[in-house]
Amino acid sequence: MKKKRRIDEVTAEKIRTQCRSASVELPADDSGTLRFPIASEYPVERWFGREVLSHKKGAMVMGERQKSLPLLFNHDRNKLLGVVEKLDQENNRTYATVRFASTEEGQKAKALVDEKVLVNVSFNYDIHEYEIQRGANEEDDEILVTKWEVNEVSLVTIPADPTVGVYRSLDVNKEVTIMDDTTQTAASEKEVPEQQTRESARIEAVADQRREEAQRNQVREAERQRVAGIYSLCREFNIDDAERDQMIRSGNSMNEIHSRVLDLLRRRSAAPVAAASRGISEDLGLTSAERQSFSLVRALNAALTGDWSQAGFEREVSRAIAQRSGKETTGFFMPSDVSMQRDDPTSGYVVNTAAQGGNLVATDLRTGSFIELLRAKAMVVQMGATVISGLVGNIEIPRQSGASSVYWLTENGNPTGSNATFDKISLKPKTIGALSNISRNLLLQSSMNVEAFVRNELAISLGLGIDLAALCGSGTNNEPTGIANVEGICTVEGGTNGAALTFDHLIDMETQVATANADVSNMYYLCNAATIGYLKKIKDSNGDYIWKPITQAVRNGFPGEVNGYQAARSNQARSGLKKGTATNCSEIYFGNWSDLIIGEWGYLDIDVNRYRDAWASGGIEIRALQSLDIAVRHPKSFCLFSDALVS
Repeated sequence: MKKKRRIDEVTAEKIRTQCRSASVELPADDSGTLRFPIASEYPVERWFGREVLSHKKGAMVMGERQKSLPLLFNHDRNKLLGVVEKLDQENNRTYATVRFASTEEGQKAKALVDEKVLVNVSFNYDIHEYEIQRGANEEDDEILVTKWEVNEVSLVTIPADPTVGVYRSLDVNKEVTIMDDTTQTAASEKEVPEQQTRESARIEAVADQRREEAQRNQVREAERQRVAGIYSLCREFNIDDAERDQMIRSGNSMNEIHSRVLDLLRRRSAAPVAAASRGISEDLGLTSAERQSFSLVRALNAALTGDWSQAGFEREVSRAIAQRSGKETTGFFMPSDVSMQRDDPTSGYVVNTAAQGGNLVATDLRTGSFIELLRAKAMVVQMGATVISGLVGNIEIPRQSGASSVYWLTENGNPTGSNATFDKISLKPKTIGALSNISRNLLLQSSMNVEAFVRNELAISLGLGIDLAALCGSGTNNEPTGIANVEGICTVEGGTNGAALTFDHLIDMETQVATANADVSNMYYLCNAATIGYLKKIKDSNGDYIWKPITQAVRNGFPGEVNGYQAARSNQARSGLKKGTATNCSEIYFGNWSDLIIGEWGYLDIDVNRYRDAWASGGIEIRALQSLDIAVRHPKSFCLFSDALVS
């Protein structure tokens, strides 16, 4: 047995910090808190002798810190269970009123307390002042602590003192020996901490197991939904199985998968026809040589005369398209992806064989198909509009309508579910028509330059129609909805009667789009010729012209730039609009044109008219019908100034 020292040998420094533990029975407060005793004047056996905590007024220090002490588990500062809201004394005892935290640890501890499983309490305190009280012999000496301060209160698994705590009554007549936590007997030093450790480990292990299982279930369900979403997208947009499987293996979020699908559609439509994914010519089984040999002029002559003997190949292609589309025509169908390129002047052609292009002279043409020719004539496409060609049926394209959440995670933590939301924009085939008058004698020519001329005439007409629909289509009477009529776009207004265009108006347009986080790489202005003329006269605050010309070599419909952004010219941007007393307002468009989506269905319906005025003057009228639709992916990517006065 360890021999006790005389109290004379004890210094304040050596006994400053102590700890007591016990449990007491007391019902829970209706307010959701618990109140239980943590200390009394019962003598506690220490290595230096018996210790008594004085409960006289002022003996227990009550500063600001004691108004909100931590409630811990097993004195572990990393395991916070709640807060000690109040310390008070009654009948020579100290009581703690505690409230459990809403955290997982706090609620778990509260549940164990409610089940009367976790009922033991301990507290840590500092000794500031004390008095030595002599007894008849050494064993009767006592230290009366006259000033002491509570540091924290803990719920513990194994108590050292059964006289205080939760759900126990204090029996002051019961003889109990409380050992110092740091200087217990050999048995207590081994058994009590080991029991505490084992019990704590068991409780933590069970809780960890449940958390891990819940996390695994969440992960499995999220992955199931992700894979199902990928399968649905790939079926809808005809994405091959290899690409689908790669998406699944990537582990990308659905937000990333939606962006990837749209990028695939962009690449599919932007690729050369020969490499494009499932153009209508490929769907019909046409080879590269056959796509090159299709002659628009030969088909026009046949439709004009009714004699298809020299255009048998073109007629068979037209019939195949009719069967595929389920439509009829009074003229003929032409695949919009037929090529005009010949790498070798004789490649794919058999002399004197009409079906293989033998009636055509050996003249090389520009690279590309009618699709590419059409795109070159449409200004909105030149500014970066996303074109998706070779469509079949109605198409729905996903887009993100709400932002996802970003989280900072603790070690081994899991992100909270994203609140990103998605909706769809729909593309449904709508028919645009173009009329072009050409000479009958011109069609009798066998030159491929004539072929190019006829196709170019149709492309110009259709390109102008696409521009007009993309900018201000009404969305009614089978007309696409253009940017000007899309709900939610950014706008700048001049005033009740319009306003003269200023540099400030342009700054406002740019700011609105930039604020909406639009991609700056595809930002362009588009305005009519009159507006560009007016822009060339505007100066900034330094007296410098805001218009900067672009060299002829790179002009291609972009005559200059304004405030660092290229400006495109198209008279499809309307003028002569009315507002208030103004009758000559002009439109100015600014935005990220890649968010303008143009869907093309892969064939043209072409007919000739020899019964109108053109026929009397020695010409014919060609009508070309193209199925397409237009949609805006993100309305905030565009800004419209619709009442600019430029004259």
